[in-house]
Amino acid sequence: MNYVLESKSEFNRLEHQSGLSGYDYQRELALSGLPAIQDGMRVLDAGCGSGIVTRYLAQEHPGCEVEGCDLSEVRVAQARDAAKGFSRLRFKVQDLARLDYPEAHFDIILCRYVVQHLPPESHSAVLTGFLRCLKPGGHLLLIDFDGGFLNLHPQPSEWLREALRKMETRFPVDLRIGRKLPHLLVKAGFIQTQWRIDVLEWSGDMLAQERMLLDQRILALEPVLSHVLGSVPEARRFHREYLEALDTPGCVLFYNKFIVTGRKPSHVE
Repeated sequence: MNYVLESKSEFNRLEHQSGLSGYDYQRELALSGLPAIQDGMRVLDAGCGSGIVTRYLAQEHPGCEVEGCDLSEVRVAQARDAAKGFSRLRFKVQDLARLDYPEAHFDIILCRYVVQHLPPESHSAVLTGFLRCLKPGGHLLLIDFDGGFLNLHPQPSEWLREALRKMETRFPVDLRIGRKLPHLLVKAGFIQTQWRIDVLEWSGDMLAQERMLLDQRILALEPVLSHVLGSVPEARRFHREYLEALDTPGCVLFYNKFIVTGRKPSHVE
């Protein structure tokens, strides 16, 4: 499972992104409806990236055992370096489709902006793995966008419209994953599945911030976009025309952020 944005600078990009209002993990946790985290609980940040959320959880809940895992050895090493001084915080390299944690080990697992990067054929293994690793009655929180890149108007040229259609069908990131999460949890065996759709309307300063992030993302994605669109020049044309669309007066860009929870059945259920 390759991460399409992998680069040496990804740690810094993730840390910066998490400080922006559209990616506010504290707001996400507050809106999630998760039960209060109590001393003695075990919490896993699955696909932890730079570890910024893992560190936050360890700081806010020093009586808990907090762990982060990620497929990237580089990212895990960077997360460990950033978390020095946290005695009960650990990081491991893990493939989410092959988690090696013990059965019924965690009280809460959270997974932010990760499932969109997973191939569809791995969804079942990843979610049933989460279910196995949760204690009976434990909770899973998934957060992902729906409509990234795609929910843009105007799309000034037919070429850009066609490029976005190719993005929706050929891009290795599922740009419509948010709407699929509740059903995926039910199929995996979770109960009491609930979700909230938080609409992010990028305008004013927020649009300027997101434009900067999109500029960085599209540049990092050039090899992938070259494959999706057919050539490096086509990828660069997409980069140019997409940013020009964002600069159009009256531009509308919005994402739907799905915040989805499910519970592992207790033994008696």
